[in-house]
Amino acid sequence: MPAKDLNAVTKKYKDHRYARKGVKPVVEDPQGDKAKKVWLISDAAGTAEAVREVAGERVEVDVPLTHTNYTAYEILCDLLPVGMTVPSSFEGVGHIAHINLKDEQHKYRFLIGKVILDKNPAIKTVVNKLGTIGSEFREFQFELLAGVPEYKATVRQHSCTFTFNYDKVYWNSRLQTEHTRLVEIIGKDDILADVMAGVGPFAVPAAKKGIRVFSNDLNPESYAAMVQNAAANGVAKRCTCSNLDGRVFVRNMRDLLLTEATEEGRAFLQGNGDVHFSMNLPATAVEFLDAFRDWGPEAASSRAVIHVYCFSSAVDFKADALRMAQEHLGSTLAAQIAEPSVHHVRNVAPKKEMCCVSFRLASLDASRKRKRADGDDHPDSSDSKHSRTT
Repeated sequence: MPAKDLNAVTKKYKDHRYARKGVKPVVEDPQGDKAKKVWLISDAAGTAEAVREVAGERVEVDVPLTHTNYTAYEILCDLLPVGMTVPSSFEGVGHIAHINLKDEQHKYRFLIGKVILDKNPAIKTVVNKLGTIGSEFREFQFELLAGVPEYKATVRQHSCTFTFNYDKVYWNSRLQTEHTRLVEIIGKDDILADVMAGVGPFAVPAAKKGIRVFSNDLNPESYAAMVQNAAANGVAKRCTCSNLDGRVFVRNMRDLLLTEATEEGRAFLQGNGDVHFSMNLPATAVEFLDAFRDWGPEAASSRAVIHVYCFSSAVDFKADALRMAQEHLGSTLAAQIAEPSVHHVRNVAPKKEMCCVSFRLASLDASRKRKRADGDDHPDSSDSKHSRTT
């Protein structure tokens, strides 16, 4: 087509141009006519008809292509057996690509890893998840598929920087939206008590917002990374970290709240609003709710707002999540859970949903008195021998 018509044609028919990474949609006339340009159109159905009115002649040109012009998905579609599900995404954790391959893809795992490494310049390490998270410290079990065995990663989220050893702690980049949601509902006069804090994805952004934070994790590696991340983001003075069992941490927070009657206690807590307990260990967090059964007096318990995460495979997963919370508190909804809500976090797997149950802890002293009056008191099982860890 005449070079003078190029801008008008490109603007009008831009949806029909040939779009390929690294290929310019306009090339020189193969006959060497400087007054003409060749506009490359796609081979999609309907394109030829759509641009039929364009003033110009149809010509064929050779466009050299290499693997650099194709996406990882396109390359894998060509390399893997016909009919096999092709991996289309991965979780990026700093320089690490974490994929979760299906059984049918296992034979080709190193090929898949090599393609992902080749097509993503920022990726230096590709790993495949092995099995489920079974350790009490929540470490991932994975296999190196491509790249270097370097697992110390740095991630940027919520305007904060997190550094940790990915093979020794739990981290899930897909929960970034949930981290933001929870931090946003906590007021600056409130306190965040993060029972299963990991490396600090809730705690550090909350402290950066100006919230007083107490963060805890049983995993020594997570605790060390949490301390480092709080310092690296300039919030160490507002973020008190601990390395305790979750139940012990909850009871310590209860004792701290009871010290508010003293000047020293008020200075240490630095917050006079609600105390938000985040319990982000979906597999078992609801079991730790029994640590709240012996809370009191009313001034301490009524300030507690609990956000407990869990998994559910029920059809009505929100009702099931609330049921689990009530069951482990050992109470009825009216007695101990006030202002309940259930937030759907994400679909984890087929028929497996992750939810967050949020509620205000009502006065336990008052609820127990009501139940004793009705002859329906339950034994306190907070000192159960089956103590679980975070």
